[in-house]
Amino acid sequence: MADVDTSATQQSPNGLDGLAAALAQAWHGVLGFLPEEDSDFYDAGGTSIDAARIASLAAESTPDIEDLDVTLMTALLNEARFGDVRRLGLESIDRTRGSSA
Repeated sequence: MADVDTSATQQSPNGLDGLAAALAQAWHGVLGFLPEEDSDFYDAGGTSIDAARIASLAAESTPDIEDLDVTLMTALLNEARFGDVRRLGLESIDRTRGSSA
């Protein structure tokens, strides 16, 4: 999958832009276009199988975070907006890494 440069890959306030980049790349690979913050999963034609594929691919960027794929898939299916999915994924990473410190 090619590297992508989109507003979604910019440095996040928490310094965790790797997930945003991986999520954008997975979205691009599965749905065929680069997401913007307000891109909607369902408006893009996303299905539950697409959500599983995007979540699985994106979660590979942080193998130390248990069940991140589940968090991302749930976020895609329930929240749908790319920016919200990214935010929820970053919050999950913060919680996991914060509790292990």
